[in-house]
Amino acid sequence: MKRLVLTAAGLAASLLATGAASAQSWTPVPVAADERSGKTRQIRCSVGERPETTCAFTPLFGDGSFQLDGPDIAVRMIIIDGEGSLFEVFGPDRRVPVGGIYTRNPRDRACWISTAGGPSPVCAR
Repeated sequence: MKRLVLTAAGLAASLLATGAASAQSWTPVPVAADERSGKTRQIRCSVGERPETTCAFTPLFGDGSFQLDGPDIAVRMIIIDGEGSLFEVFGPDRRVPVGGIYTRNPRDRACWISTAGGPSPVCAR
C-alpha cells in the first residue's frame, strides 16, 4: 500500500491508496451493513487539491454522512447537526479523524469546506 501525505496548509490529511482489484485500480474499503443507508454508487469526487476522479460513494446512517473510496482516496464524512467531521479510512474498523469542521459550500452544494485543518473542499458529484 502507498500513502500520499499532503501539506498542513489546508491539506493535512494523508489519503490511503487502497490497492488494485478488478477493472478499477483501487478497492473500496468495506462498509458494515448496519452503517449503510443506501447502495454504493459510482460518482465523481475530489478531496482537497487533488483532481476530480471516479469514486465509490456509500451513504451512511441516513443522516447525510458518506464514505468516498477512489484512487488515493478513502475518507468518511460524518454529519452531525449540519456540520461534518472527516476521517481517513484504513479498514472497516480503522478510521482516524483528520481535523477541522466541515460545512456545506453555499455556492456548490456538492462540496463540503473545512473551517480549519483538513483537506478542503471534499466534493461528491
